[in-house]
Order: sequence, then structure tokens, then C-alpha cells
Amino acid sequence: MTLFNFISQVSLMAEAVLATLLFLSALSWGIVLYKFYVVTKSTKENKLFVKAFKRTDRFSKLYQEAGEYRKSNLAFIFRSGFEKVMSIKDRLMVTGGKTSDMDLEVIHRTLVQASQEEQGRLESYLPVLATTANISPFVGLFGTVWGIIHAFRDISHQASASIASVAPGIADALVTTAAGLFTAIPAVIFYNYFLQKIRQMQALSDTFILEMLNVVAEERWKD
Repeated sequence: MTLFNFISQVSLMAEAVLATLLFLSALSWGIVLYKFYVVTKSTKENKLFVKAFKRTDRFSKLYQEAGEYRKSNLAFIFRSGFEKVMSIKDRLMVTGGKTSDMDLEVIHRTLVQASQEEQGRLESYLPVLATTANISPFVGLFGTVWGIIHAFRDISHQASASIASVAPGIADALVTTAAGLFTAIPAVIFYNYFLQKIRQMQALSDTFILEMLNVVAEERWKD
């Protein structure tokens, strides 16, 4: 019996469960491919931006170049910090003062806020993977329980309960559990994978923020 023929012979409830799991599986795989692109692109652009940051002698030039790194969370953080530093420097030029601890705190909060915004972007759609991983086994189990209930009900109407009469109903029921696991397992694996990658990128962002604060505090910021 082919897979298509088998599915065509399952109950209406099993078909509904399998359709739901097929939708969740297709959705999760689409998210996996998209997140692979985002994480890979962000990691590559972060490395390039760090090299540009270390070799630059004018941060205004780097600010213009940072716009090319659209997927780099570090470039976004730098641009946010640069804009805040320039606004503070414009104010200090008018007042004739120097960078104070309060100014550094404002810059720090700006950098942290930008980092959190980028973390939210990187974590987008991960809740869908987590939800798929959590509910798929239960959706499949629901189909199995429903199928077994109907299988035993059909058995009760038969004169004898042989293996041949019981097997089709049990197979009909268990296929939904298998489909639920088939949907959930990849979602769990890739959710944990992407979460680990994003945590590494967030750790890099924290280090970059400290480096930027050191540059500002030492007044080595060249516009």
C-alpha cells in the first residue's frame, strides 16, 4: 500500500489532524530556512563590520559604511550610538562642557536599547518554532486517541476481534502520532540551534557596547 493510498483510507478526523500537522511542518521549515539566512548573513556581516571598526580612523566615515551592513546587529548598534554621541557633542560645543558621567549613561542606555531591538529582530518567528515543537505531539496524540476510540467501537460491533480486524484501525490511529513527532522533532532541534546562535551574537553585542563606551569615555571619538 502506497502512502497516498494509506492516507486516503484514514478517517476524516485523522485527515484533519494530518492536515494540521502538515501545515505546522511546512510553516516551521519555512521559518528554519529564513532564520538560516538571517543568522548566517548577520554573522558574516558582523565579522566584516568588526574589521572595519578596528581599522577606521574616522567614525563618520564608518557611520556611512555601516548602512551597507543591513543584517549586522553591531552596525545597527554603532549607528544608534554614533547618532547619540553626535547629538551630545553638538550640545557640548554650544555649552563648552565636556562629556560627563550622565552623558555616558545616556549613551549606554541608547546602545542597550539598540541591542535589545536587534535581539528582538533576531528572535522573530522563534516562538512559532517553539509552539510547533510543543503542540505537535499533542495534536498527533489527539488523533491517535480519537482513532483508537473508534477502532474499539468498531470492534465491539463485530462477532470476533481478530488481528486482521483490529490492525487497520490501530494503524489509522498511530499514524497521527508519528506525524506529530515528525513535525515536532525538527522544530525542537532548530529552535535550540537558533537560540544558541542568537545568544552568541548577543554576547558579541555586549562586548561591542563596552568597547564603544570605552572609546567615548577616553574621548577618542573622531567625527
